[in-house]
Amino acid sequence: MTKTTIYNVLVGMTVAMGSFTYGFGFAAFATSIGQPGFYAYFNLSTKGAGASYTNDILGAVNALFFFGAVLGALGGGPIADRVGRRLALMIAAVVSIIGGALSAGSVHIAMLIIVRTLQGGGLGALATLVPIYLAESSTPSKRGMLTGLHGFFLVAGYNISAWVGFGAHFSSNLTFGWRGPIAFTTIPALLLLLGCIWVPESPRWLLMKGRDDEAWAAVSRLHHDDSDPSEISTNFEFYQMRKQIELERSNPSSYWAILTTPAYRKRAFLACFVQFAANATGALVINYYSVIIYQQLGLTGSIPLLMYCIYTLIGALGNLFSLLTIDRTGRRPALITGFTGCMVAVIVETVMIAEFVTGPKTSAGGQKVAILAIFFFVFFYGLFIDAASFIYSSEIYPTNIRSRGVALATTTYFIACITFVTPGATAIATISWRYFIVFICLTFVTILVIFFYYPETKGRSLEELAELFGDPVAVHMTTATEAEMEKTDVRIKKHLVDDAAEQEHIEHR
Repeated sequence: MTKTTIYNVLVGMTVAMGSFTYGFGFAAFATSIGQPGFYAYFNLSTKGAGASYTNDILGAVNALFFFGAVLGALGGGPIADRVGRRLALMIAAVVSIIGGALSAGSVHIAMLIIVRTLQGGGLGALATLVPIYLAESSTPSKRGMLTGLHGFFLVAGYNISAWVGFGAHFSSNLTFGWRGPIAFTTIPALLLLLGCIWVPESPRWLLMKGRDDEAWAAVSRLHHDDSDPSEISTNFEFYQMRKQIELERSNPSSYWAILTTPAYRKRAFLACFVQFAANATGALVINYYSVIIYQQLGLTGSIPLLMYCIYTLIGALGNLFSLLTIDRTGRRPALITGFTGCMVAVIVETVMIAEFVTGPKTSAGGQKVAILAIFFFVFFYGLFIDAASFIYSSEIYPTNIRSRGVALATTTYFIACITFVTPGATAIATISWRYFIVFICLTFVTILVIFFYYPETKGRSLEELAELFGDPVAVHMTTATEAEMEKTDVRIKKHLVDDAAEQEHIEHR
């Protein structure tokens, strides 16, 4: 079996800057609404009769941001199929840069709403494209680790954005306090754009387009193993890719085909459900409105922003540990453990708020337990759900529908964001702890669905996962011995792509 190279990891980290860009760009607004300068600049009130209007404005900004993200995700899939994963990443990076710059320069709340929608389009496309590329460029044995970079870099973006927002809070320039965090969202997008100049194209996309020579060059470069100078494992991996894509190339690849083909529809359900379920834990509501939640729990001044920094740091460290272990532990155990832990944490949080925060028995101890429950929540979410959900939803599709399939899953994620985050500010202010009961019930259903319906995917190549859904597999690699690899006529060198080309090359020599 092919080994993951340092070069492969570096390429993955470069592409994962797109995930960092999304995380940073998404969270920047969460820190901006924690700055007093934001409300002063746009003449928004957080108290009295004006508070309801302010909550409506925050809901509108969030809803249209995620609407833009939905459009970016749905458009990113077909664009990736047409122009390639690499160029699609670069296009999304440019849109994110323009959207971020205009958002930071907003002079009116209407302008902020519009250009934040544009930024959402670029970031939504990045959230779709990054896991596609990472899954398609990784080896079977370390696909969880490489694709898990998406979740880690995404939450790292949350965390760095939180620290930027925390630092901006102390600026004497109140306008910079909210503009600065949003302006900084253009930096990781620019780094991604520059990094993609030297990133190779996805070998599986090149094979789909019949560019076999370039595909072999990309695979050889990504997975070259010095201990295997004859490149037997790499040849076999490439042979499997080529044969499986030849088998699937004539299959339909539209969104309609995904919804009408039973095996594709099952994949889409599993991928979309896990993305919806991840949001149905309440993760994005807690993340987005955490500053407001901490303020309700009695924290004041810069402390809510500091708590948000710690919260996202725990999530980032959890994702890091997850990507290092998930190829051994598997996707199913991680998801079941994570959703169970999150459900318990939200139950504790809900009880503490109901009894000791909004109830008659106001207690500082109860408030502290509620804050601790939030930290336990992000521990389980970051360690067991964040990376695993993105890995699973990107690896179960065949190459011919992967970009559109992942786009549907990411779109579901953003629709869940709209569903739960948009009313979040108003719900937290009005019904308080009762809003979290919805997340408890939905997470309980999620645990049952994953336990009974989700197959394990670790250790298999992308091509071999077709077996789990009743589709044929052209060549098995992960179960093949080295002797079988050597006997197989798969010594495909850089200029020896298919049998005819190989024979012609030999004759000319």
